[in-house]
Amino acid sequence: MKILVIEDNEPFALMLCCALREAGYDADSALSGKAGIKNSLTYLPDLILLDYELGDMSGYDAALGIRCMRATSGIPFILLSSLAGDPMLAEGFRRLPNCRGALAKTQPLDQIIAVVRKLLHA
Repeated sequence: MKILVIEDNEPFALMLCCALREAGYDADSALSGKAGIKNSLTYLPDLILLDYELGDMSGYDAALGIRCMRATSGIPFILLSSLAGDPMLAEGFRRLPNCRGALAKTQPLDQIIAVVRKLLHA
């Protein structure tokens, strides 16, 4: 299964991709919203882990961009952000049909992987 990490913090993106690969997933990253939208078209992941603050756009805008393209419109995503604990932000994302939840980046990696595993193998 393929997972795309859209995250502008390169060290965190690399660490998360490494953990996902160790868990048996094919993982790739994009370091901006624009790159994430483009990579979603070429990589066609089974799941996207999406940060909110991407530098060039918000994660919400990136999610909408991905949803608007036929090839990627059905790809589920999880908001993975330091702001995921904000109830208004999380609720806004949960209204998007492809959103499968919101996780805080501060959670241990094994807990993030457990949520990914549960979602992909449900």
